[in-house]
Amino acid sequence: MKTLFKILFIGTALMVLMAMFGGFALLHHHGGPDMHIVLDDGEFFLGGGGVGDWLGASIGLFVAGVVCVIVLPLVLLLGVALPLLIVGGVLALIVASLLGVGAVLGSPLILLGLLLFVVLRNRSRANAAKSTSV
Repeated sequence: MKTLFKILFIGTALMVLMAMFGGFALLHHHGGPDMHIVLDDGEFFLGGGGVGDWLGASIGLFVAGVVCVIVLPLVLLLGVALPLLIVGGVLALIVASLLGVGAVLGSPLILLGLLLFVVLRNRSRANAAKSTSV
């Protein structure tokens, strides 16, 4: 299983690197003056831009990073772990209350059993002591 995980991890890392290099090559292609992208009847022109393009891209990457680093773990923590913790706490409270009620209701039987245990234990010790001394 570890070997399969290593193979899949290396393959994924290589695909990410190839995608990064491909995107870099597309953005810095010198075959024409600008790159023209048409997406849903909207035209986008890349190339020849100045600081504004890089500033927008930097802000977008920063927001995506904040979402991946802060928002996603909080959503997983509050959306998955917190309900499981609440359910576990409620179940623990129910079990504790049942054990408490059982201890209160069963205490006369528990005391009777303890008394019988003490009495029978002392007799067995006395019998054992008599048999070894004779």
